[in-house]
Amino acid sequence: MGVKGINGWQVNQRLSFGNYNTSKIKRGWDFNSSFQYTKFRISPEEAILKVFAMDTYKNTNTQRNKFQYTLEDGNLVAEIYATEKFHEKQLVYKSNNPWIGNTSQTKKYEYSFAAAIVPLTVKNDDPWSLVLINRYDQEKDTARKIFDKPYVEEEGYATNGKENIAIRPLRIDKVTTASGKETKVFGGKLLSGYELQWDGGVVAIIDLLDNNIWLANDLEPADKLILSSISSAILLKRMQDVEKDKEKFE
Repeated sequence: MGVKGINGWQVNQRLSFGNYNTSKIKRGWDFNSSFQYTKFRISPEEAILKVFAMDTYKNTNTQRNKFQYTLEDGNLVAEIYATEKFHEKQLVYKSNNPWIGNTSQTKKYEYSFAAAIVPLTVKNDDPWSLVLINRYDQEKDTARKIFDKPYVEEEGYATNGKENIAIRPLRIDKVTTASGKETKVFGGKLLSGYELQWDGGVVAIIDLLDNNIWLANDLEPADKLILSSISSAILLKRMQDVEKDKEKFE
């Protein structure tokens, strides 16, 4: 199912895919903050940098936003309430030399996305919780080579307390151009979407590159509603590839 309404002007935004339609997406105010301060204690390495007119600062970036909407297929309806949080600690290198400029290094970050899905049906009306977590800690990073991908902890699932759906990120290192040529993705593997696993089998795929949602055909309408709610909520996240989207703060 191709998803319409993801890209473009997002005032009065609505999504539609297959026989599913959302209400207007109601978003809360985005909260962004950045706090920078000079360290009182500096390491020997930082003392050397000062010789070259390089100052070091600690910087903390924070973002929070939320949204809500309803999803219906003409018969069944679900309400979705979602919140997204990002917190990052950086070490900033600032130079008075215009030829050198400024740069920063991420020391630690944590991203979390959570959503409550409430089916408005007589049967199968248990609420579902959706959780996606992405963490990075430089002290735990095992990447050593220049092109190694940083070690990131990821977790994703949805549950109603009885049933559990695992959410797994999908990444690709090659893409096919419009001319049909296969080329390697520059800068490491690209997050292309997610797969949803229920009882050990894949029941849905979220395609972030082409804005598509794939559902298994042999599912009950109530189950398809839950999977469509999870998929649409993930597509509406502001941050998809956290490692790359965080660069917006710098």
